[in-house]
Amino acid sequence: MIKSKVMNVGMIGLGGMAEAHRKAMGKIECLQLGALCDVDEDILNKIGDEEAIRENKRYTKMEELVADPEVDAIISIVPNHLHAYVLKLCIQHKKPIMAEKPFTLNFDEAEELAALYEKQPIPCMVGFSYRYIPSFRYTKKLLEKEKIGSIRHIAVRYLQSFGAPLFEVPYLWRFNKALTGTGALGDLGSHMIDSARFFVGEFHSLSALTKTFVQERKDPISGEMVKVEVDDYASFQAVLEHDVIGNFVTTRHAVGSGNQLEITLYGDFGTIHLNCERPNEVDICVKDAEDKAPAFKTIQVPDGYEKQQLQDFADLIRGQSAQEMPNFYDGYQNQKVLEKIIQSAESGQFVKVN
Repeated sequence: MIKSKVMNVGMIGLGGMAEAHRKAMGKIECLQLGALCDVDEDILNKIGDEEAIRENKRYTKMEELVADPEVDAIISIVPNHLHAYVLKLCIQHKKPIMAEKPFTLNFDEAEELAALYEKQPIPCMVGFSYRYIPSFRYTKKLLEKEKIGSIRHIAVRYLQSFGAPLFEVPYLWRFNKALTGTGALGDLGSHMIDSARFFVGEFHSLSALTKTFVQERKDPISGEMVKVEVDDYASFQAVLEHDVIGNFVTTRHAVGSGNQLEITLYGDFGTIHLNCERPNEVDICVKDAEDKAPAFKTIQVPDGYEKQQLQDFADLIRGQSAQEMPNFYDGYQNQKVLEKIIQSAESGQFVKVN
């Protein structure tokens, strides 16, 4: 637990989501960016200059940043194959961490981490950021109030388009199995899994299908074609807590979709639909007070449902923990479900999760 007024955060990995985290940190008074780490020294110095980070706090080795006694907490935005290693370092040095998803490259790494964490737990948040969208938080409250009665089934789709042949995307790290583990499944599917756990509960069993649509992509450096070994598409059916049935589809080949995470919850007395691209709206279908037939209405999320993810992280560092905050256990369980999806897709069998 750290009680100092302002806490120094070390950021590992300065690409991708790093800019979003930097902007978000500027809104949290008790957090300040105090150290940086990236293997690309040009990016390291560019962002270091922008953030006025001292040169002796610009690291090319993550081990040195995590060990820095002046760094109070870590935000990690590294490729998937490094997720477990950064978490190990933080456990070793007892440093709070906000880690990106998926939790690890595979479930073997997750189990190894769980054994270490059990012996020496640390404040840990996993980057399931959709829990912080107002429409998601409001829907959670509506479900707690049984606005649509008992949930019977949930449908989740997460669609993007960037991987479609139309865009001629080259061979990037996200298509390299050694670096990413899976394709759309871990990248987008992990958010679908977390959303279902957030609204419904744990997965009990599932049946899955995965597919690679683009078999080869051009290496941007050599110009040669490289085989793609990760999925472009994943779908699965599942049984969750309370016998809720789930249907899930994700792909990066949905031309016309931007960043489309959609969730529909079907209950005995109504339906709730939400879309991350409409963060302040919820579609609700329930019977109204005038005894009219149920019909969908779009309502605005009331005030009071906005919350910064980094505010929860700051509170966590200080020894507080919000009930809905995605923690180490959420990351571990998410990785377990991902493992079972892979097992089911490879075997063609229905598999149990717990």
